[in-house]
Amino acid sequence: MDKQLLDKYFKGHCTEQEATAVEAWLSAPDSPLLDEFMMEKWDAANPPVAAAPKIHRWWYTAAAAVVTGMIGLVSFLWQQGHARQELAARYDTLRNNSNNIQLFTMADGSEVWLNAHSTVCYGLLYNKENRELWLSGEAYFKVVKDEDRPFMVHAGGLTTTVLGTSFNIATSNKADGAIQVSLIEGKIAVSKLHGFNKILLPGQMLEYVNGKEPQLMAFGQHEVLDWKSGKIHFENTSLADALMKLQQRYGIHIILEQPEIGNRKISGEFKKEVSPEKILTTLAYVHNISITRVNDSTFQVQRKRN
Repeated sequence: MDKQLLDKYFKGHCTEQEATAVEAWLSAPDSPLLDEFMMEKWDAANPPVAAAPKIHRWWYTAAAAVVTGMIGLVSFLWQQGHARQELAARYDTLRNNSNNIQLFTMADGSEVWLNAHSTVCYGLLYNKENRELWLSGEAYFKVVKDEDRPFMVHAGGLTTTVLGTSFNIATSNKADGAIQVSLIEGKIAVSKLHGFNKILLPGQMLEYVNGKEPQLMAFGQHEVLDWKSGKIHFENTSLADALMKLQQRYGIHIILEQPEIGNRKISGEFKKEVSPEKILTTLAYVHNISITRVNDSTFQVQRKRN
């Protein structure tokens, strides 16, 4: 076992075989490697800990593969002045490795709609001392109001704080790595440590690229929330962003050989049941580009040769 595979597991990027191996290893007695790995994660994010959610219902197909994994007890030392106190941290993970959608109901009644190939982590003190989660991928949140315990989602260096509202966060839909926080209803604050604190109103999206000023803009729900209705919607979307969106939705890898063709614009809508190869073939026909299937999960996009 190594830290790279553990990190891959907690982010929900493992193959089924890798996940089985990691879970078997985690079920064994605690090891120094696990302690060291979780200490590093604690130092990086200083996450609190939470209660297990219940799966509310399946969406789209019964084959949706979401694993709720107990990651195990972790012992570490915390230095405060001259005193050392041994703490135990336990984390749970909502992990969706399928191409479908999963709806979870948290202990406080808040709903987390987890898009394909996305992960949410939280700890044992959820709904007790805090309501904090860490997101990788894309999710829609419908939050139960609790004035004493704000609901906080950490994603890509940003923290979204709410009392009760509905919003969407996407961390991997843009070619430039932008994080998009879109407010459906209510009111939220989006902040970055030692950076900014922006208040969003319904219909506003905050888009942030690391190292740049955040941008506030209007958005269309039909495009931002297309995944909740089983669709893939492009509205004057750049080819580069469209390919990133397809990567996220289908868990595939797309290589764009000439970055300049990524500026071409795309509009259209596809049902989620349509294969990524068929969507790419359609885009190739419309934009006169070439699509090559490298292997089962990798495609190459390039300008057509004359």
